[in-house]
Amino acid sequence: MKILVINCGSSTIKFQLIEMEKNEVIAKGRCDKVGYESSNIIYKNLRDSKGLDEVPISMPNHKEAMKVLLDTLQDKDIGVIQDLSEVYAVGHRVVHGGEKFTDATLITNKTLKEIEQISPLAPLHNPGAVMGMQAIMEVAPSLKNVAVFDTAFHQTMPDFNYIYAIDYKYYEKYKIRRYGFHGTSYMYILSRLEELLNKPKDKINAIVCHMGGGASICAIKDGKSYDTSMGFTPLEGLVMETRSGDLDPAIVTKLMREENLSVDEVDEVLNKKSGRQGLCGIGDFRMMKEAAIEGNEKAILARNIQCNRTKKYIGAYMAELNRVDAIVFTGGVAENNACERRRCVEDMDRLGIVIDDIRNEKANGKESLISTDDSVINVYMIPTNEELEIAKQTVAVVEKC
Repeated sequence: MKILVINCGSSTIKFQLIEMEKNEVIAKGRCDKVGYESSNIIYKNLRDSKGLDEVPISMPNHKEAMKVLLDTLQDKDIGVIQDLSEVYAVGHRVVHGGEKFTDATLITNKTLKEIEQISPLAPLHNPGAVMGMQAIMEVAPSLKNVAVFDTAFHQTMPDFNYIYAIDYKYYEKYKIRRYGFHGTSYMYILSRLEELLNKPKDKINAIVCHMGGGASICAIKDGKSYDTSMGFTPLEGLVMETRSGDLDPAIVTKLMREENLSVDEVDEVLNKKSGRQGLCGIGDFRMMKEAAIEGNEKAILARNIQCNRTKKYIGAYMAELNRVDAIVFTGGVAENNACERRRCVEDMDRLGIVIDDIRNEKANGKESLISTDDSVINVYMIPTNEELEIAKQTVAVVEKC
């Protein structure tokens, strides 16, 4: 059984073809600059390492891009399938499902319209996903399509964790509330914890730290999202590559008055010119870490702020959950940096968290227990696999049809 996983934006289509029996990615790639004259495709056949590297090809719209993508997968020289009948279904990553979608769902004309109606909640992401779904339904009408939502996992949060303390009419009128993101990543980690802890999902309490360019933390209670750091948008919470994370809302109005910034300009400051980028001028974590090691004071400060913010959230979620079976680090930054994992939970031994430095140093890039044997709370590094989780949810939806 093969599942095609698609992550579609306004001008980029990322894809993976996964062989589900072995949970193996057999082909992956990206259609870049869709809608531009300079459009191209990057593709790799992972069975024999054949591929394409930024090969120019005309993709004036998403429909043509989907044709290129499917034709490449079936190409007699570099493809991995002979016919589209080999593809069981297509799973689409959709950032925002609002309050409407609490689970992955089969895509129909009706659900497409409903996803479009939610687009104001994610104007940079949902429209591209809708274009991708419409395109592949036109190009390959025989394929079943499933939408998997980043927000769906968090729809189990209690109201006191998702309602903001502003006039309630804004929730009623605009659905302003905490939604949370990285849901597919958290679901994948939860499935791994079920095996590692030898415990049913609905008995697991865990704190999962997804740390990458974007970053968030989730408190999982009895196998369900109980609280999470990202909010109405992915801006809230941790310090990220270019996003500020938590800050006093009055700062927004202050900046607008003092700097004479428009709504769009202050939005750009907080989303694209803050975080690590704003603190030290270096958004890329690897470069910021190197600068900090070399003595760059602002990079050192950015690193300290980032780790301490994460540590505060871990402590807060421990208080919310009371019993914590595991703390998990995942995402690109956490998966590849032992020092960051350690710094986020150091000096928490009185709370039952003790890192084994040798285990932690060896854990980069591979699933590992990184706490000591006598640590009250198990701490793990688990590489996430959002594409595989999307594929699994896609299979589950189609099998119910």
